[in-house]
Amino acid sequence: MISMPNAATYVLPALSIGLAALVILGPGAQRMATGVRVWGAPVAGSEALALRIEGVRRLYGADDPAALPELEVSAASAGAPLERWIGSTGKDGIGEALLRAKGGLKAPVVVRIARGGETLVEQELPLLPPLPAAETSALPGAAHTSALPGAADGELRLRVTAARGALAAPFPEPVRVAVETENGAPVPGARVEASAVGADLEGQGSGPVQLAADARGAAELTIKPLAHAVELTLRATRPGSAPPGPPGSRGASGTWEGRLPVIPGAIWLDPAGLAAGRPQLRLTSPAPKPRAYVSIGGAHGRLLGAVVPLAADGAGFFSGTLALPDGPSPGAAGWAVVASDPYEQGAGTVAWPLSPAAGPALPRRVALLADGVPAAEARERGRASQARRAGLLVLGAAGVAQMMLLALRSRTARRRLEAHLAAASGGEGEDGTDGAPLSREDRGRLLATVRAEPLVSVLALAALVGLSFAAVAALATFR
Repeated sequence: MISMPNAATYVLPALSIGLAALVILGPGAQRMATGVRVWGAPVAGSEALALRIEGVRRLYGADDPAALPELEVSAASAGAPLERWIGSTGKDGIGEALLRAKGGLKAPVVVRIARGGETLVEQELPLLPPLPAAETSALPGAAHTSALPGAADGELRLRVTAARGALAAPFPEPVRVAVETENGAPVPGARVEASAVGADLEGQGSGPVQLAADARGAAELTIKPLAHAVELTLRATRPGSAPPGPPGSRGASGTWEGRLPVIPGAIWLDPAGLAAGRPQLRLTSPAPKPRAYVSIGGAHGRLLGAVVPLAADGAGFFSGTLALPDGPSPGAAGWAVVASDPYEQGAGTVAWPLSPAAGPALPRRVALLADGVPAAEARERGRASQARRAGLLVLGAAGVAQMMLLALRSRTARRRLEAHLAAASGGEGEDGTDGAPLSREDRGRLLATVRAEPLVSVLALAALVGLSFAAVAALATFR
């Protein structure tokens, strides 16, 4: 029969190492850290806090979008709580939260996002100052009223502007032409001849197309880009004068040559949808895109955000619609920033005006306001580290117990051997016969040898056991 200490000596190492391995490779393994990022462009005094919530799962520095259900977003403006928002992020990890601020946003604005009672991020958001009504910008893809750059020649000056600030191929857009004299006076009834490379003019091909300016010297030309690089050539003459000459000639005429701002990869906003009884955004992408990210805003910042699904239509494009809510009207909002990425940083991002009366103020693109992913990583590392410490504690305790069991077995074996030698050296043999007794000196040397050798073996074996457990503990730290 095997005694309990002997059985524990063989069973304890296997059980302890197996339990430690389960703990270290199970709860102690690094898992995906789930966090959120907050994007937006809040403006002081705005009555809406429109936030773009991005759910992120990160593992070893690699990020993946996370669909997070039942998110609760709450905020406080100057200590006054705002309306809560409860929703989720989609498969792309993006969700749009809208919190009303009836008294206007005032610093400090603190936002908190929680899920299942766990706080994912809690941070103060920076507020931007309102944009001046007359502020303009030359940011590519932004709608503005600045004249397009080009090479001009002749007595008459032509000022060319894109009516909505940008063009998207292959969709029609109006381009406005103003004919003026050298001192800036308009030329009523001026005749304009237009031709283009890479575009269709007025549905009649690449030109030339004849236009007549109105009493203010203004004419409008509908251009449908067929390429991303479109060159437009305009030649203007006074009414009743001879037809325009070659580009280098002078006289009562003028020429303009330049490139039109065609944005590659832009998602087009159909202006016909804004003129309907119930305005809506009709978005069309010439390339296959699953969704469009929209930010609606104006001088008071970002008022609304939305993710618009796009699907193939009968014309070979990918289209989607978004009904504008009763909150911000197109005239009050001013602009819709349409992008194919949630960060609005792609080259195809365009800010389309929502009404002809929209001023030239440029809506700011969303910026990163708060990042809760590093904190989520820290929480995950803390959890895994705590589990691994528990596994290492099991290994350490098992190592100590194993060495104590070995020492106990050695002590018991030595006592039995000493008793056997003492009986044998006293003259009594194993078969009950009398043997020759040993002298006291010989008996002392024999017992000393018996006592020394097992002790050295036990210490060496205990050291090997401790080294084995230490090696397993060291390997467990490489995670």
